[in-house]
Amino acid sequence: MSRLIWIALFLGAAMAFNGFLLYNEEIVPPDAKTQAETRQEDQLFGMRFNAPEREANIGKMGFGPDEIKDILKRINTFEEKYRVKDPAYNQVVVKIEATEDQDALAAAFCGTGATLPVRYAAMAFLVEEKDTKLQAVDLQEISAFQFGDWAKAARIQTAYEEGDRTKDRKEDAVRMVMAAVLARAEGVLIEHASPWGGGFLGGGWTWAGVQSKYPGVKTRVVDYVALMHLVLESANAEGGLCTT
Repeated sequence: MSRLIWIALFLGAAMAFNGFLLYNEEIVPPDAKTQAETRQEDQLFGMRFNAPEREANIGKMGFGPDEIKDILKRINTFEEKYRVKDPAYNQVVVKIEATEDQDALAAAFCGTGATLPVRYAAMAFLVEEKDTKLQAVDLQEISAFQFGDWAKAARIQTAYEEGDRTKDRKEDAVRMVMAAVLARAEGVLIEHASPWGGGFLGGGWTWAGVQSKYPGVKTRVVDYVALMHLVLESANAEGGLCTT
C-alpha cells in the first residue's frame, strides 16, 4: 500500500513540475519560429558608398563582369550629367537640400531608423513610374527627392526578406530582388515561383529567366544601381546628409 502512495506522490510531483515549465515557457507561434529559422543577417551590412569602392560594392551585389562595367560607365555618365564634381551645381546635393522631409530622406539614404538596407530603401525616392514602368528618376526633371506613390503599395520589405535574407541566399540576390521590384513582380518572388525559385521543373532561380520574362528590366536595374550608388556617395560625403 505504501508503494502505491509513493508512486502517486511521484507522479503528482512530476505533473506539477511539468506544469511549472509550461507556464514559464515562451511559446513561439509556428509562423514566427519558421521565419526566424529561415532568415539570416544581411550579408552586405555595413557597405560603404564611396567612389573607391564602387566596383567592389557592385560585385558584392551579385552583378557579372559585363554588368559591372555597364554600371560603372553609367555612374560616370550620371556624374557628368548631374555635375556631381562641381561643388556649386552638384544636382544630387541640390535635390537633397531641396527635399522637404529630411528625416524620411535620411531614413532611406542613411538607414536611420529604417528596417530596409539603403540599397532598397532608396528605391522609393530614386525610382519613378513613367508610362506604367518603374525606372530611375532623371534628376534634371525633378526639383527635389520625393517618396514615390508607387512605393506605397510595393512589397519591397517582404521581397527583401524572401529574396535576400534566406539561409539559402544566392550570390545575385540583390539584382534579383531589385529586378522583382522594378518589374512589379514582388509577389512572384515572395511565392518563390519561376524565375525566382520554383525548383527544377518550375525554372528555378535564374537571372536569364528574369530578363526573358521581363524585357528591359536589366537596363532599368543597371540605371537604378548606378544612380543609387552615386547619390549615396554624395549623401555619405563629408558634410553630406548622412554625416551632419
